[in-house]
Amino acid sequence: MPLHHLIYESQATRPFTEAELANLLQQARQHNEANGLSGILLYASDGRFVQVLEGEVDEVHELYFMHISRDKRHEHLTLLADGRLSERRFAEWRMGFRSATPEALAELTGHVSTADATFLLPSLPHLPNALLDKLLDYVQYAPVNPALEEVSY
Repeated sequence: MPLHHLIYESQATRPFTEAELANLLQQARQHNEANGLSGILLYASDGRFVQVLEGEVDEVHELYFMHISRDKRHEHLTLLADGRLSERRFAEWRMGFRSATPEALAELTGHVSTADATFLLPSLPHLPNALLDKLLDYVQYAPVNPALEEVSY
């Protein structure tokens, strides 16, 4: 089955503590390991999340639509990209993590308000690879919090 990716942005209903983030990451890593998924989670001090999920389409969609979208710990989910993937960008991470500033997330998502879900329509045909590449580049050079970092396998 071909690879698939999904990228979304959301807002935490309240700020996460480091312990809550560690617990979330542990659960995600266990689930993703069992289901052949990989990805990265970015979390900013203003409570914004950006997450990339990679894997088989059914697994990616089930996780997003059946679990993530129903999780009461965040709201205002905006799907940024959803499509085929030629190769995994985050293959070494069952769920990588990086802290991000609100400004970095704004830059990564294109300095646009995601309140209107149509904001990506003009660039959609070219977005996934460019956005994935920007996220991968950010992850490779962003500061690491060792308490939350996943060890690559």
